[in-house]
Amino acid sequence: MTSIDIARVDERHASWERPAWRYRVYVQGGASVGGTEAPGGTTATYDVTGADVLQVLDWAQRRAGASATYSIALVVDEPHDGRGLVWLVGMDGNDWTDEPHDRLVQERMLARRTDPVVVPEADRMPVEVRVRPWAG
Repeated sequence: MTSIDIARVDERHASWERPAWRYRVYVQGGASVGGTEAPGGTTATYDVTGADVLQVLDWAQRRAGASATYSIALVVDEPHDGRGLVWLVGMDGNDWTDEPHDRLVQERMLARRTDPVVVPEADRMPVEVRVRPWAG
């Protein structure tokens, strides 16, 4: 089992914050490993801006439906390292691994297809938001 640690901290212990973020959503489906269903496979990737993480979670869940998995990452641009991802929900389903922590994450990704996260009405993504054509 994963070792989870929660520590109390001083809320002033941060040197910066941003009011808006870019989230990367992976919607994946159709993968199996050794005959066992797995997250991953075909992948559709989206960048979402102008929303908070609950709205992104709601949209990703609806986009994936009951047959695909989803994962959400925070996109961070570092001056020396370039663009990177911080996983907030799930992981890249195509990262096959035997690490116990990663297997648990993948199992939870699969379970969310039939037992989705409940997002309150006030935090849902507006239904009129549409995906723009390929941005490159």
